[in-house]
Amino acid sequence: MVSKGRLAIIAGDGELPHIGMKEALLAGEDPLFLGLIESDFSPRGQESRTIPVHITQVGKILKTIQKEKISRILMLGKVRKDLLFQKLKFDLKALSILARTINRNDYPIFLAIAEEFEAMGVKVISQKIYLKSLLLPEGRYTPKKFSTQELKDIMFGMEYAEKMADLDIGQMVVVSDESVIAVEAVEGTDETIRRGGLYTKKKGDAVVCKSPKTKQDERFDLPTIGIHTFQVMLESGCKTLCIREGETLVVNPKEVIEFATKHKLNFCVLGKNGNKVLNGSQKKITPI
Repeated sequence: MVSKGRLAIIAGDGELPHIGMKEALLAGEDPLFLGLIESDFSPRGQESRTIPVHITQVGKILKTIQKEKISRILMLGKVRKDLLFQKLKFDLKALSILARTINRNDYPIFLAIAEEFEAMGVKVISQKIYLKSLLLPEGRYTPKKFSTQELKDIMFGMEYAEKMADLDIGQMVVVSDESVIAVEAVEGTDETIRRGGLYTKKKGDAVVCKSPKTKQDERFDLPTIGIHTFQVMLESGCKTLCIREGETLVVNPKEVIEFATKHKLNFCVLGKNGNKVLNGSQKKITPI
């Protein structure tokens, strides 16, 4: 059994909150969803464990955490970055948090919210704790070997994706011929891929690179990909995706790899040894 104190999952859109809930239940937790209404969260059969909350009403969220005797928080799921630019009515607690952040980028906001929780004695835990099965080891996961140019683009793109992540701009770049074609910002992953594909579709050689920060805080916003990522790549003419080992979540890895293989898209996970790992991965496909 887990230690005393209840776990709450502050849940945005997508699969991650539900995978986290399933794994937490299997571990003997008594988890609760705090489902973010503005992010279109759906309980999917866990209505009895779900309390809908507004992302703008931080004061009520804090009161709910106290009422439910929450001791740990897990933050999972998509929260649209553009919400900050909508005409939403934030409560006084939310406004006070925003006022003391150094800017309106993701990390300062996440950090300020975590500080509010920890001031109450509530710990924000690593996203990896209940999502370990979504982390893939380094290697090549699709049949086609990389060309010399693709290897160069992967290394080039991953370097720039990491730089963009460190600047808290976004986690993804699209590259071609060692040139950055598109950089992710507030529009998100899908639109970045589409924009990159717009300029490279005729060549069909675009490489999509997604990276965490150099020193990624495991509590917030780990890079995430899934089948939908490859669907957008397929539509946009981008053919290769590379992510970072142990730091990027792959939702339903088996299905993702099967989809990429079926549609002749390339997928690799870059390890810390960079070129050495990629060149070695040319010899065989990495099993999951």
